[in-house]
Amino acid sequence: MKADLALIHAPGYYDFRKKKTHWGPISDVVPSYQIFDMIPYGFLTLTSYLMKQGFKVRIVNLAAKMVMSDRFDAEKEIRKLEADAYGIDLHWLPTAQGALEVARLVKKHHPESPVILGGLSSTYFAREIIESYPFVDYVLMGDTTEEPLRMLLERIGKDVGEVPNLAYRDRGFKMNPMTYVPDSLDEFTVDYGLIIKSALRGGISLSLPFANFFREPIGCVISLKGCAFNCITCGGSSFAYRCSFGRKRLARKSTKAVFEEFKSLTSYFRIPIFFIGDPRLFEDFHELSRLIREEKVDNELIFEFFAPPPRELLEEVKRAGGSLIQLSPESPDEYVRRALGRPYGNHELMKFVEEVLDIGFRRLDLYFMLGLPEQTPDMALDVAKFLEGIYLNHPDSKERLTAFQAPLAPFVDPGSLAFEHPELYGYRLRFRTLEEHRRALEAKSWIDVLNYETLWMSRRELARATYSGALGLAEVKARHGVMDEEEAKSLMERMKLALDVLEGRAKEEELYGMSSEIASKRELYPTVSVFKIFRRLPIKALIHLP
Repeated sequence: MKADLALIHAPGYYDFRKKKTHWGPISDVVPSYQIFDMIPYGFLTLTSYLMKQGFKVRIVNLAAKMVMSDRFDAEKEIRKLEADAYGIDLHWLPTAQGALEVARLVKKHHPESPVILGGLSSTYFAREIIESYPFVDYVLMGDTTEEPLRMLLERIGKDVGEVPNLAYRDRGFKMNPMTYVPDSLDEFTVDYGLIIKSALRGGISLSLPFANFFREPIGCVISLKGCAFNCITCGGSSFAYRCSFGRKRLARKSTKAVFEEFKSLTSYFRIPIFFIGDPRLFEDFHELSRLIREEKVDNELIFEFFAPPPRELLEEVKRAGGSLIQLSPESPDEYVRRALGRPYGNHELMKFVEEVLDIGFRRLDLYFMLGLPEQTPDMALDVAKFLEGIYLNHPDSKERLTAFQAPLAPFVDPGSLAFEHPELYGYRLRFRTLEEHRRALEAKSWIDVLNYETLWMSRRELARATYSGALGLAEVKARHGVMDEEEAKSLMERMKLALDVLEGRAKEEELYGMSSEIASKRELYPTVSVFKIFRRLPIKALIHLP
């Protein structure tokens, strides 16, 4: 059945199934595979909003389907996909090669239909996209494009000069003012009944959020857009939002809207739910906590903090049903942490760890990064030492606390402070344009994809630190019984092989096809039996399908 809009998620590298490459640790600490097969949250809000307006919308996750089946013909699927318009996300830059290649294929097979790109990276590179890639007709700019997209869909084939936030081609590059930057996100609350209806119409296997959804499912609720923090490498920082995306203050969903989205999600799915954003930035977390408690759901709830919160807030999160807490200190060295833009010391960090353990959360995950300002190669094992210190001083933490370390990969984000002023923060950038980043993603090794070096670490030193750090962490986890012995052994063997390749003692071809290297996906989030994912099927949606 023909849709008004097909939202297509492309793999980071389109032809990844044929590419001989060493993928490296580019996506090892997120649920998706190395080709970023997870759809953006914006697909859910766009679909829900437009379906409420009467549009027929399909989500097509090409990336996930390509991961799940070697026989799946992505171009054939694109050719038979019928829609009045095609939307493709280019939100984070690691998907640039795949997004642009899928856009080209869509235009090849549907030359009369408009191809629309959206997302933060699309916004940043809007002029280059319109001027350099003739197969893209429109770029919707900004972080909230539901209403501009509705207006655009109603004006296909007509004058689009009144559509806000739109870049397009009309005898040259044209850009309408970015005036649609709403402070309230209540209109864009996701109705999961509509999402499921869309998936049933288009086919469940093509609409999955990510390839591993049935084995390791997770959902999310986003309460705000923008950021109150200024981590210097982040394209979603306060600086980036203000300078590149037109957002000068946070946009929020009301407490009622957050709860309605949460209730919609839990009414269909019995899966872990990640509340994205620090609870201190929510409209009223105490009221949200009360509403969640009264709902009495059995979903596991995950919360993140950008800095250690007061104990009182942690206790409120626990009362709300929170069981898994995440914090990203980025470095055990507080000097490095402050240089990145996380202004708190190790005293506050350790107090937070102790309070999380004392309050009784089921799990605490700490995330660390390599490739930061002031960070030298000899700091590679600092996270392993930090984690072992906690295990030795708090033996009861072994079952409930773990740490992950990954490189800042593959890119310093466009729009971030470090991208705009690299020399001020100790970075040397290798690429500036979208096309340079697209070509970089075609490299055979993740080391050659990196768009930066620092004054303190070359790319080779960063790679060596990454492998050494992962080896050290695996040894600590195995020694304390936190990681399965066989899994730790396998990971350590991969790290040693990667180090041998780096030092010329083994051939790079031995690493081709290697995906997860520095962390196990099974470590990242709670797992749920496939038989317990769905709470109930949307029978009404089935009945009323056209």
